Amino acid sequence: MPNDELAFLSAAELIDGYRRRDFSPLDVATAVLDRVDRLNPRLNAYLHVDYEGALASARAASEAWAKPGPKPLLLGVPVSVKDLVPTANMPTTFGSLVFKDRPAARDAPIVERLTSAGAVLLGKTNTPEFGLIGATRNRLGDEGRNPWSLDHTCGGSSGGAGAAVAAGLGPLAVATDGAGSIRIPASFNGVYGVKPTYGRIPTHELVGAPHASTLGPISRTVRDAALFLAATAGPSERDALCLEEPPPDFFAGLGGAPLAGKRVALSLDLGFAIVDPEVAIAVSEAADVLRDLGCEVIDACPPVDSGEDAYPMSPADEYAFDPTIYDDHAGQLTPYALRTFRAGKEMAAWRYSMALRKRERYEREVARWFRDYDFVLTPCTAHPAGPAGGELREIAGQEVNPGWVIWFTALWNRTGNPTASVPFGFATSGLPLAVQVIGRLGDEPGVLAVSAALERARPWADRWPALATGR
Repeated sequence: MPNDELAFLSAAELIDGYRRRDFSPLDVATAVLDRVDRLNPRLNAYLHVDYEGALASARAASEAWAKPGPKPLLLGVPVSVKDLVPTANMPTTFGSLVFKDRPAARDAPIVERLTSAGAVLLGKTNTPEFGLIGATRNRLGDEGRNPWSLDHTCGGSSGGAGAAVAAGLGPLAVATDGAGSIRIPASFNGVYGVKPTYGRIPTHELVGAPHASTLGPISRTVRDAALFLAATAGPSERDALCLEEPPPDFFAGLGGAPLAGKRVALSLDLGFAIVDPEVAIAVSEAADVLRDLGCEVIDACPPVDSGEDAYPMSPADEYAFDPTIYDDHAGQLTPYALRTFRAGKEMAAWRYSMALRKRERYEREVARWFRDYDFVLTPCTAHPAGPAGGELREIAGQEVNPGWVIWFTALWNRTGNPTASVPFGFATSGLPLAVQVIGRLGDEPGVLAVSAALERARPWADRWPALATGR
């Protein structure tokens, strides 16, 4: 099989091919690394590529597949790791000059689990400094680009992860999400992304807001995301905030779970947002798919505060960093990181305490509202990817500020609900569109089942950007 065809296969297809001995993990790793060499200079999806380590892991996986017996879940599957996630054998920069070329003291739990599952770790994907904005810009190099249009952003903060999966630079990517950082890049890059229930995957040592940030997959298919979750979810002694309950069966509804009778709250604008008409049409069409499957779709908005106090705790208020980074390294930080750390450092304890209380009240309010519904369907972002090197300032002829990018995503970090960005067609510009599916706390299987139903109705995994196919 030609190298590019190998790179276009999903994780599940790779595993089937290894089992049949159609090709080996070394064949696949070589093919993917060749694509990284060719495409990454234009995409800036990777900050570091571990050629030696990836090929060594692929050789070991090839030898393991040649032997009889049970195999680890992701044996030989290439996986990238966002550079907010600590790795001991690769640099962990957090997208910052302050940490350039520094490996972490130890692997994060999710890296340990992926290694135990047999994954071939390719390298570290690009991110804005400390994951603080919705575009992949930092002082380590050029901006991350969208493979569907190099003039557009790949999003953030898991922008490198989204671009890598969309361009065939690895079928699975470790991503993080503190206000939409999995779902926004998945939406912009035309791939699938899941933010699981808060605490489902241990986040110990992850750089981010500890009461909002989660780890999850960006993938080409829904089944691949389920494979990732099955390999990485579950309690951890290293993470006191991790859920203690065993994870659910993430594959339960992928074969066509009955959705008839499920109640779906549909909101095109959350009652306040300005939405591009093509995004609204995509969400309405996704709602029609669910109606055809027997769902009861009801126009309804979750409780949302769209004013200045809508998100009382920014990442600055919670970031688990020593303030001496701000004091000692100001000259190495990006302007947006400087603003964020200054705001966090100056926040009074009483104001932080009040923000925590407000957050708890909001969580309870949304949980009560959710009792009437099984799922929520909204846009993932109000507009397709904006321009690289700047900010989108207008949607549907109306002026907006850069905060538009998290309008539909950040509130679910406050509540902890599982959510997914599901590709759903393309705008007339050729940029991908997506819808967002939100489930009740703990119901990743339901979110995956709805996602799989939309995937069957509007398949996306066989469509690749021209840059990825060489056209």
